[in-house]
Amino acid sequence: MVCFLYLYKILTINQFKMKNLLFISLLLMGLTSCQTPTQKEANQSSETTVIGYEFNDKGEKLNIIAGDVGITKIYLDHIQALNDRDLDKIIETYAEDITIYRENGSIGKGHDDSKKYLGDWFKSSNPHWKAVWMVTNTVERKEGKNEHWLTTGNEVTDTIDGKETMKHAVIDYNIVDGKIKKIYVYFRAKEQE
Repeated sequence: MVCFLYLYKILTINQFKMKNLLFISLLLMGLTSCQTPTQKEANQSSETTVIGYEFNDKGEKLNIIAGDVGITKIYLDHIQALNDRDLDKIIETYAEDITIYRENGSIGKGHDDSKKYLGDWFKSSNPHWKAVWMVTNTVERKEGKNEHWLTTGNEVTDTIDGKETMKHAVIDYNIVDGKIKKIYVYFRAKEQE
C-alpha cells in the first residue's frame, strides 16, 4: 500500500507528463520491487524423478532415479589410490566379495585377485587416471533394495616401454555400504587425428 501511495505522489508531481522513458522504466521496476514476495508453491512431492530404466532378468522395467552424489568421494579416493599405486588403499575401497568385469573380458573376484592383477599391471606399465565426469544413479529394485551406481568418464594415460598412450574409459561402479562391490570397465583408444 505504501508503494502505491509513493507512486501516486510521484505521478501527481509530474502531472502525468512523463516524457522520459528511463523514468517510466524505473517506475515499473520500483512497482515490481514493492510487491510482497509470495511463497513459491511447493509442487515438489516425495516421489522421485525417473531418469531412465533398467530391465531385470525377467524383462521387468525398473526405474532408474537420480543418485546420491556423496558416493563420488569413494570413486575419487579409489582413483587417487590407483594413481599413487597404493594397493592397500585400493583394496580398502573394495567390498570383500568385489567382482570386476575387465575390459579384456576377464572377471576378477575378491581382494587377492584384484591385488595381484593391479600389482602385475603396475609393474609392466605406468597408468595415470584422470576423472573427467561422474553421474550417480539408483536402480529401484522390485525387492525393495535399491542399487547405487556411479558411472564415470576417465582419461587413462599409460606408458609402456617408453611409449605413452591415452585411452578413454567409462567405468560403472556399484556401491554398497560405502564400498565398491562391482566394477564394469570399458576402454576406447583415443581418436586418431
